[in-house]
Parts: sequence; C-alpha cells; structure tokens
Amino acid sequence: MKQGIMWRAAILVAALMLAQPALAQGAAAVRKQVEASLRVTGSITIATDGSVERVELDAPDALPKGIAAFVGGNVAAWRFEPVLVDGKPRRALTKMSALVVGKSIGDDQMQVSIRGADFGDYAAIPEAERVVALKLKPPSYPAGPARSGAQGTAYLLVKVERDGSVGEVATEQVNLRIVTNEAQMNQYRERFATAAMAAARTWTFTPPTAGEEATQPYWVVRVPVDFTFSGQQRQGKWEVYVPGPRSRPIWAPDEDQPGFAPGALAEGGVHLAGNKSGPRLLTPLDGA
Repeated sequence: MKQGIMWRAAILVAALMLAQPALAQGAAAVRKQVEASLRVTGSITIATDGSVERVELDAPDALPKGIAAFVGGNVAAWRFEPVLVDGKPRRALTKMSALVVGKSIGDDQMQVSIRGADFGDYAAIPEAERVVALKLKPPSYPAGPARSGAQGTAYLLVKVERDGSVGEVATEQVNLRIVTNEAQMNQYRERFATAAMAAARTWTFTPPTAGEEATQPYWVVRVPVDFTFSGQQRQGKWEVYVPGPRSRPIWAPDEDQPGFAPGALAEGGVHLAGNKSGPRLLTPLDGA
C-alpha cells in the first residue's frame, strides 16, 4: 500500500488563511514546514498470528471524507507480535490512536500518511498499578503569545519520584498553530515550554503500589499541555500546525513502541513513557 495518498489541499490553504499574517520574509520558509493533522481513534482486534482481524474506528462518519477508508485500509495491513497469555497466542483487543498527517506537495495537492500511533489504554490499568495524576494545575497562558494569538501544544516528559513529586521535567516537542518568521516561532515555543514546565514542577502524582511498575526507582510520564483559546476538542478534525524539533532528556526511556509519535496522544492525559504493555507493531505504519 502506498505510504500516502494525494489529497486536495483546500483544507490546508484555508486554514493557513486563519494564521497570523506573515510580517517578515522569514515566514515564507516557515510555511514550507506547515502540516495538517488529525487524530483518529478506535480499536483493533489482533488475531493469534499477529494479523489485524478487525478495525473499528470511533465515529467514522464524522471524519473528513476518505479518511476512515484510508486509515482502515492501512491498519488492516498491520502486523503485530502475537499476544501471549500463559505462553500461548491469544486474540486480543486493543485501543488505537493514530496521527494522520497531510503535507502540501504543490499543485493544490496534499500527501496524507499515518505519522504515528499509540496502542493500549493506560488509563484502563488498575490505579494501583500505574502512575495516577493527583494534582495537575494548568499553566498560565504566556502574555506575549496570548497577545499575538499564538496557540500550540507542549509535549512534556515528567520524571515522577517515588513519593509522587516531580523530580525532573523536560519539553519533548512544541507544535505551534501559528505562522510567522522563524525567530518568532522559536520564541513562542520557548514561552510555551517554560510555562508548561513551571506548572509541571508543582504537580503531584500517586505512584503505583502493585504490579511490575511498583518496584521502579522512578517513572517517566508524558503529559501533553494544550495552549488554546477556544477550549474546543479537535478530535477527528484537521488542524494546521508547524511541528517543532523533538528532543529527549538523558533520564527518559531510550525507546518507545515502534511507530509512536507524541502527537498521537490525547491532550490532558497522563501516559507512561516507554510503555511496553501494549501490542508491538512489526510492520511500518503505511502497512507496506
């Protein structure tokens, strides 16, 4: 199956018109980085041999035209490591969140592909066996970006100590929903990251007291922090943004599940970094 499909780019062009007017020549270079994305959620039934037996998307009729068929076709071609129970392969049902990304390739066309995916349902694990948020006070909106109408999402990595306090915090990536010159974009990213991390240092968690995770010296969780004015859920809708560079602190897990991308995570949730409890994908996200 092809890695992406050609899509009319009207949605990308229309959304760009809502972005901040470009007042400097540097904004032209930034526009080349612009992507449109949406998260598609659902569930997958994995057969005993690791093939995908069934795909069920949440509210497929509410998705943009053609997206449900595109995602369903790609997911159906995926293959996972067989899920073992007591050493024997078993059929398994898992939740899925897929990040669908569209990028303009000129001539009013957009190439669409699946950029990342997250599997499993960390919140469904018993509370005693996972890191649970106790106090997550949201950050203040930075004044400069607020005056400029800048919006975005900061993806945090938070090191949770055994007493539930925050030992370390880092920003893995900041995606912006505004277009201006590169220097201004970097400033917005820094302001959002600083505000998000300042709030995160005051957070508290309840560490796991049972299961395999209970014996760890510390835990690293991902928490997406959204800076937005509308407060509206963007699930299943195209969103135009400029992706920021991705980095990882030395105390974070070395490896994520194959195909993972921070943008596949829902805003506001707490997600264990490097979580290996979900099924392991063996094939590329494009199903090839």
